[in-house]
Amino acid sequence: ARTPKTEQVKQEFDAGRRNAAQRLDDLSAVIQRQASINRAIGLGRVPQLGARIIRQLDDVGLLGNGLRVLGTYALFAYEATAGVFLDPGLTTTEDIDLLLDARHGLSFAVSEAVEEQSLLTLLRRVDRSFERTAQGFRAANKDGYLVDLIKPMRNPPWALDKTKVGNVKDDMEGAEIEGLVWHESAPAFESVCIDSQGRPLRIVTSDPRVWAIHKYWLSQRPDRAPLKRRRDAEQSKTAFTLIQQYMPHLPLDKSALRMMPETIIDQALATLRLK
Repeated sequence: ARTPKTEQVKQEFDAGRRNAAQRLDDLSAVIQRQASINRAIGLGRVPQLGARIIRQLDDVGLLGNGLRVLGTYALFAYEATAGVFLDPGLTTTEDIDLLLDARHGLSFAVSEAVEEQSLLTLLRRVDRSFERTAQGFRAANKDGYLVDLIKPMRNPPWALDKTKVGNVKDDMEGAEIEGLVWHESAPAFESVCIDSQGRPLRIVTSDPRVWAIHKYWLSQRPDRAPLKRRRDAEQSKTAFTLIQQYMPHLPLDKSALRMMPETIIDQALATLRLK
């Protein structure tokens, strides 16, 4: 009912909405101006398509809440925290790996129709040409950019857990990969990076200590392609250097790495720890 009190509430609401809209416009202009400066001085690091995908996951509440960024994109988070620029040869990539935390259900933060709750749908909001490939865990766009959904290999292998982001029948299904259980159990690591357009981007990945040792482990596997093994070794060495020189709050002790086998930790630390 319209009363002097409800009229006052309505006026305050309208004034607050106008102020919020004006504040948003002002901040958007600041971000746009700063983005131009960031581009001009070369601060943009994260490739634009990957940044748009990560931002889309963040917008619907999945980033850090069931999905983490793994693979080469994690290095962007580590270098941003360290305040350095890594050799582009270490960070160049035409794909992105998304780790599915299969132990828990995933929920979208926004109100989505049931048919919209899928990873493939989110990818198509970024680029309509994304299609699921024959592998099932992978999507590719018209330019060959790949998005892989990966999950830890279970023991026993028939253990039931989450295989998809949503509940759509034809959505991407996570591929089981050995060693990812270490990332699933590792603390999350968050950093704000700058994408190639100069805009801020939140990346949530795994603790760099776990990431570095996992990369070292991959570099020692005889069943892995030689080119990938060499790249794994270089990325592992680089991550260790960043940790030891720029992240003193992350000590390289076994208590922080208890989710990993002790023998692998010992081998990695003996090989990669700075003298």
